[in-house]
Amino acid sequence: MNAAFDFARRLARVSSASEFFELSAEHTRKQVDTFTEQTKQLTSLAQKAATEAAQPLQAGAAKTFNQSFNKRG
Repeated sequence: MNAAFDFARRLARVSSASEFFELSAEHTRKQVDTFTEQTKQLTSLAQKAATEAAQPLQAGAAKTFNQSFNKRG
């Protein structure tokens, strides 16, 4: 949110078209970088959550498999 206010403040002081485009490009670049970093963080959290959620299922499946295998053998 602060980035938007900072951008608006800086935009209000622009005195030329080239300065406007430079400022806009800089702001867009920063926003894309922030978005990319947040996406990486969310992906990491989702992977961690999925792994942690699957652990009890994996343990239960392994236990069932081992019990079935031991009964046969």
